[in-house]
Amino acid sequence: MNRSISRPPHPHQSFSDPALKMAVRIPSPPPLLEELNRLMDDPNANMEEIGQVIRTDAGLTASLYRTLARPMYGLTRPPETIAQAISLVGLKTVAELVKGLSLESAIFGESKFFPWFWERANEISRYAAAIAWKQRTACNLFPEHVQLAALFMDCGVPILIQHIEKYEYAFITSKGYIWPNIPSEDSRFDTDHAVVGWMAARHWKLPDYVCQSVRWHHDPIRVSDKSATLVAILQTALHVFNLRTSREDKDWAGHESTALEEIGITKEGLREFEEDIADRAGR
Repeated sequence: MNRSISRPPHPHQSFSDPALKMAVRIPSPPPLLEELNRLMDDPNANMEEIGQVIRTDAGLTASLYRTLARPMYGLTRPPETIAQAISLVGLKTVAELVKGLSLESAIFGESKFFPWFWERANEISRYAAAIAWKQRTACNLFPEHVQLAALFMDCGVPILIQHIEKYEYAFITSKGYIWPNIPSEDSRFDTDHAVVGWMAARHWKLPDYVCQSVRWHHDPIRVSDKSATLVAILQTALHVFNLRTSREDKDWAGHESTALEEIGITKEGLREFEEDIADRAGR
């Protein structure tokens, strides 16, 4: 978990959707991201200008370096400057990673639920990105997009907790937090965390197929496109997370066959694949 990320106040924008039966305030991207996007669209911008924008948030910069030090990026040593990071993995990768790291600082609260939630989300996102790297020939997706999708797919949960205090109660036990049946909780409160996550992904201007994967990550795969492949990766990453943390994994039985086919893994090779993904994701 990236505890060092600074947490200034973030503006919100209200959205409504028939599935929610309520208006929801979605945190807006921080000014740093808006400036970064502006520079990326400017053909005359240079790496020093871009690096200077990112460096304005010291905690985010440190988190970026730690992220790029993980085995899945294949670097012999982590970068020591933003310019070096850009030259090693590319500007687009750095920008998308910054977007994901910014999300945690935008959605937070006083409850202990929030650090617990982001620790879980970050771990799943590492597994998802590792799957995209390992299966890049079969899946042909940008790992940074996959990592963003994994961070956004359940971000509707903490957003809803900011609106509905009782929504958090199902997560609390005498031994700490658990991950309950979220669709069941949605139905209790006439809401839909996947719709909220989809609205957040759109508000943060993620690619459309990433937004679609956030919206449908609980559903069986019925189409054949980039969003379906991404949903398969998210479902597999969640399975690996549940397996490695000894959590209930009842949804995997319904997803396993189509998810594995979509990402190019046989059922017989799944055990070895799971171990490899855990090693690649690192910590």
